[in-house]
Amino acid sequence: MKQKNVKSITYKNLKLKIYLEVYEPSEDTYYLLESINVKKNQSVLELGTGCGLIAIECARKAKNVVGTDINPHAIECAKKNLELNKQKINCLVDFRQGDLFKAVKKNEKFDIIIFNPPYLPTKSNEKINGWLNMALDGGYDGLLITKKFLKNVLKYLKKNGKAYFVFSSLSNQKKLENIIFSNNLKTKIITKKWFDIERIDIYCIINE
Repeated sequence: MKQKNVKSITYKNLKLKIYLEVYEPSEDTYYLLESINVKKNQSVLELGTGCGLIAIECARKAKNVVGTDINPHAIECAKKNLELNKQKINCLVDFRQGDLFKAVKKNEKFDIIIFNPPYLPTKSNEKINGWLNMALDGGYDGLLITKKFLKNVLKYLKKNGKAYFVFSSLSNQKKLENIIFSNNLKTKIITKKWFDIERIDIYCIINE
């Protein structure tokens, strides 16, 4: 797959290339990353890894990291960024193409799972074809992809493991709480912050 790098960014001392059809890290990305505490000897799974920033940053401490994305351009971009920053990480990082957990092996479980889902409420007449749109389109209520994530997350989370995901106030929080309840998940909001017209909440799921 041939594709030109269209933008370069930095995070701390990481240098990253962002491809045209890959979601560029934004305030929600950095906010999620800064809300997570990865410890040594922990295994990490990031769903929707995009350019690989969160996965690569987690690899500074983790025992191993897996990053998945449905977008083949994102996986190529993440692998490129892994190569660019290989001297700064201390563990095995594996980027795999696949939709949510479909790229994860059945017997794999993780101490930490991270997901910044597509969460923008999107009507049918607002949809745009293209890989980048898939990183933004959360369905009519903004919760379509989050719902799929919550249905399956415990299958891949170790005992006492934690899963972190982003919620936007542009979606219906009461509906989200009902989805959480229906899946028998124990969650808490660990931090909240306003960005322009929306509030971003970071949820933590605990597998007790």
